[in-house]
Amino acid sequence: MTKFRTTLLTGAITLAIGLAAATPAQAASSYYNDFGGKPGITALINQFVGNVAADKRINFYFAHTNIPALKAALVEQVCNLEGGPCTFDMSMRAIHKNMGVTQNAFNALAEDMIHAMDEQQIPTAAQNNLLAKLAAMEPEIVTK
Repeated sequence: MTKFRTTLLTGAITLAIGLAAATPAQAASSYYNDFGGKPGITALINQFVGNVAADKRINFYFAHTNIPALKAALVEQVCNLEGGPCTFDMSMRAIHKNMGVTQNAFNALAEDMIHAMDEQQIPTAAQNNLLAKLAAMEPEIVTK
């Protein structure tokens, strides 16, 4: 992982707060296309979930998960975050309430997403935009 992206993971919440001042479509309309639209986001999520499944640091969190439903929800979420024509209104706090997600697990998940974005050749600016938005969700996901 590059030094920039490592720093981004630890400092992106500040950046994400700035991005959150704009609506998702205003903040990211150009990035939706950089992800390849919904087909590209679907390919990214398939790669990402495969990375997570192979990651012994965190795959146990998903042992009893409905994987097709997870993939569908993640596609909608990323599509929405990047200004696409998708809606996503699930509460991250409610979804992760009883999972006991640690900071290390959250960071491992972010690393798996970075690897998936690299493998899908997502431009760096679009990657950093999504990572900032995901980092802003950390307080709702990390519960332990």
